Order: sequence, then C-alpha cells, then structure tokens
Amino acid sequence: MKNTKIAFSILIVVILVLGIFSAGCTTGTANSPGSPAETPAQAQNTPTSSPVTATSAAVTTTLPAAATTAAVQYTTYTNSQYGITLSYPSDWEMQESGQLAVRDYGRNTINVVNFFSPGNDSYVTLSVDVDPSTTTDLGKYYNLAVVALQDYYSHWVMTKHDAQLEVSGNLAYSIDYQVPLDDNINSGYGHQVYTIVQGTPYIFSYEGANISPTNDVYAAHLGEAEDMIRSVSISPVTSTLKSR
Repeated sequence: MKNTKIAFSILIVVILVLGIFSAGCTTGTANSPGSPAETPAQAQNTPTSSPVTATSAAVTTTLPAAATTAAVQYTTYTNSQYGITLSYPSDWEMQESGQLAVRDYGRNTINVVNFFSPGNDSYVTLSVDVDPSTTTDLGKYYNLAVVALQDYYSHWVMTKHDAQLEVSGNLAYSIDYQVPLDDNINSGYGHQVYTIVQGTPYIFSYEGANISPTNDVYAAHLGEAEDMIRSVSISPVTSTLKSR
C-alpha cells in the first residue's frame, strides 16, 4: 500500500514536469532566436498591398537649354501697284520684276517681286505673282495649276497639300512637291500658295533647285518663307493697275 502511494506521487510529479516543459517549448517557439518577436515599430513598417505615396521633398531637374538662333529681323516690302505688303528677313535680297511670263503652274502671270535667301552657291527663292486674268473659282484655278505642274516637270511628285489656309484673311490652297532630277540624286523642291482676292489670283512660290540630299538649305528656310506668306496683306487693285 505504501509503495502504491509512492508510485502515484511520482506519476503526478512526472505529469507536472511534462506540462511545464511543454509550455516552455511553446513559448520558445514563438520567441526563438531564429524568429525575433515583432515589435510595434516593426509592425508599422511591414509592407502592405496598398501603394504608399512618397513624402520626400520635391526634386527640381534643370534640363539643358535648347540651342537657339538669333532672332530673325524683318523688313517690310510694299507694292502699291499690286496692293501687296509683306515682311521678309532682312538678310534676304529683294528684286522687283514686273515681267509677264508663263510660269510652271501654267499661267501667264506678272512676276511682281522675288526674294533670295543668303548664300552664293546654294539658295532658295520666294516669288510673288499676280494673274491679270479674273476668276473667283479658287478650286478650279488650283486644280488646273496642279495639272500644269505635272505636265511641266517630268518627274513631279506631290508631297503635301492643304485646302484650309488663309492669306490676308482669304481662303488659300497650298501644294508641296518634289522634282527628282535625271541624275536620281539631286531634286528640286517647291511650296506654292494660291489665293484669290476680289477676282484677282495671287500666287506665292517658294522654290529650291538642284538640292542635294545633304543640303538642307530648302528645309532651313522653309519656316521663314511660310512666315513671309503669313505676313502678306493684300489690298484690292483695279484692272488698270494689274495690267502693267
């Protein structure tokens, strides 16, 4: 009987020791050296699935300044006989003509004035013509000019056209073209603008002849030529003034 009580007491002690040891193992797993306990500060820094907006100070980036050229200085040209006023770059040469001749667009027009860009070996021209004939149909006039250009140049290619321009507040049509030369290397280029003011056709032709692929003279002055045409002011003239 005494031995039974001793065995029972030993069993109870073993059970208590096992319980304490089990509790200790569980606690050690939650806070084992390989898995440090998460502190409140660490919990706040735990990444979440929601995007986080950066709150760092704004950074100002300075971009390199674009290359600039000297501002173009313009001179005003006025021809009261044909009612034309326009601005042209001061370094361009101006030559009045007044000659009546058949142009590449098929019309017998008065070449009022020509402007030549700087350059001796390579340059471009802007010509202003007035047609002494009378018409009010700009669309028909333009279409006939396009057909004449195709007939005049053997390798003529239209590259662009625009039927929504204005010159001096009047509807205008433009056409851009290229004329590959027989050597299949150089080309001629043109940009023509047509408008009619009170029955009188006005034609503005920007042209470069025999331009090599490496020569950018036409493209370099195209913007100036377009500015010249945009600056045009046309006042109505009588038929007596037109037929010089």
